[in-house]
Amino acid sequence: MPAATGFQVAILIFAFQFFTALIASRAVSHLSWPRANLEFMGQLVLFSLAIVVLAAVPALRRSCIEQLRRPLPPGGFLETAAVTLGKLAIPFAVSGAVVVWAFALGEPSLLATKLRSTDPLKAWEWTLSPAGLVRLIAISWIVGPIVEELVFRGFLYRAWERQWGWIPALVLTSACFALFHPTHMVSAFLGSVVFVCLLRRTGTLRASILTHMAFNFLISWPLLGQYLFTLEGRELARMSTWTAELGSLVFVVIALPVYLALSRADARTAAAR
Repeated sequence: MPAATGFQVAILIFAFQFFTALIASRAVSHLSWPRANLEFMGQLVLFSLAIVVLAAVPALRRSCIEQLRRPLPPGGFLETAAVTLGKLAIPFAVSGAVVVWAFALGEPSLLATKLRSTDPLKAWEWTLSPAGLVRLIAISWIVGPIVEELVFRGFLYRAWERQWGWIPALVLTSACFALFHPTHMVSAFLGSVVFVCLLRRTGTLRASILTHMAFNFLISWPLLGQYLFTLEGRELARMSTWTAELGSLVFVVIALPVYLALSRADARTAAAR
C-alpha cells in the first residue's frame, strides 16, 4: 500500500480539525458553557480524539512508537536547549516587526490595536481556573506538543519531503502549522521552520517535542507571556519601550537563515552513510 501524500495528510488534518470544532461547539451549547470556553473545549476534543486515532490505528501507532523511540544523538540535548532559548525570540520578533512597521508609518498609536494584548486580571483568573489549568498544563505543556510534532513533523513533513524534498516540505508544513494556529500564524510558521530544522539536525522527534514543550511552558502567561501579551503601562510612542522586541527581531533575522543553512544535511542520511 503506497504511503499517503502530503496533501492527503493535510486534508485529513484540517478535516479532523473542522469536525472536532463542530463537536466542541455542540458540547459547549449542550453544557450551557460560556462561549469563551469554546476554544478550550475545541482543543480538549481535538487532542483527545487525535490520541485515540493515533493509538487505535495499527499503522499509525507503529509509526508513532518508531519515531518516539529514536534517541537524541550526542550533543543533541545541548542543541535542543539552545534552540529552545532561541525560539523564544520569535514571538517577540514578530511584535518587533509590527513596531517597526508602525513607527515607519509615523503612527505608533496603531500598536494598541495591532499587537495582541490581554487584561492581566482576566488572564490570571482564567489561568487559575480549573479549565485554564487543564488547558495550560495538560494540553499546552504536554499533550499538544507531542501530538502536533507527531502529526506535523512526523507525518506531514515526512510525506512532503518524500515527494518534493526538504525545502518545499518545510514551507508547506509550516504554512499548514500556521493555519492550524490562526491567532498567531506568523509565529507558528517561523516556529515550525525551527522544529523542522531541529528534526533534521538531530534525526529524532524527541528534540522538537522537547523544544515545543519547553517553549509553550516558558511563553505561557505565568512566565514570559506576561511581558509578551501585556501593553498596560507601556509608553507606545517611545522606541526604547520596545528594546526586547527590536533586539529579538534582529536576532531572528540573522539566526534563522543561519540555522536553515546548517540544516541542509539530514542527520538520518548522514547516519546511514
